Amino acid sequence: MSDKLEKLRLLAVDMDGTALLPDARVTPSTLEALRRVMDEGALVIPASGRVFGGIPQEILGLGVPYAITANGASVVETATGKRVYERNIRHEDAMELLSYLLTENGQTYFQCEDRYYEDSRQARTAALIHPYMAMAGLNRTGGQEDLLGFAGKKGNGIQKIGIMVFDEEAEARVLAYGTGLEQFHVMKTGHFSLEFNRRGTSKGNALEHLCGLLGVEAGQVMAIGDNENDSSMLAFAGLGVAMGNAPEHVKAAADFVTKTNVEDGVAWALGRFWSQAIQ
Repeated sequence: MSDKLEKLRLLAVDMDGTALLPDARVTPSTLEALRRVMDEGALVIPASGRVFGGIPQEILGLGVPYAITANGASVVETATGKRVYERNIRHEDAMELLSYLLTENGQTYFQCEDRYYEDSRQARTAALIHPYMAMAGLNRTGGQEDLLGFAGKKGNGIQKIGIMVFDEEAEARVLAYGTGLEQFHVMKTGHFSLEFNRRGTSKGNALEHLCGLLGVEAGQVMAIGDNENDSSMLAFAGLGVAMGNAPEHVKAAADFVTKTNVEDGVAWALGRFWSQAIQ
């Protein structure tokens, strides 16, 4: 545990692979644990790669005041839908990246205006080749026959670009390509899933900005996550907790490793740390 840990006032919690089960449900134990945190006067902030509209209603129904979305490209005030922080991809950079990804063996999409838009020509085979994609719903929202042309009308409004590749060779090619782009930060966010944000965009930076608005110190923050896009907020927080299902390099960078998401790891970590840390 970090020496900078103080009385906890804010919990930042990832959604997929952390608060959510593999089928995207929230368990009653996790909901009850989050509710107890809020009842004790602390803030719960969902921090996700999802669009704001993709945050589960069960989580929003707890009365969370803000949500970090698009891997930290946006912080949304939940009551109004107003973005209090935004870091979008520059138009010319988005067009260059999309032009490449659309040639690859995968499902290309981007996030803009609280929606996902994907190339519907790729989507016709996506569910057959990559079952996870069908579960994620990427081939059921905002399908475009000409995704590149559609993106050209969005100006600087694109927050995140991603691709779900269909094989390991495509994953390696896309990762190598993205690593060489100075204007982007590329992350693995799931099995064969790669996402691109504007360099300097992260959940950690968004969380730091939000804490500044709220007058919360880093040592008063607990963050829980399971993947590479969570590493920055685990590092920022006074107490960074990795899920038991996280990759080894994410676990190694955390202060504590809890149980997996199917074992109610969020509830278990909160039971282990929260009550003693708010005294």
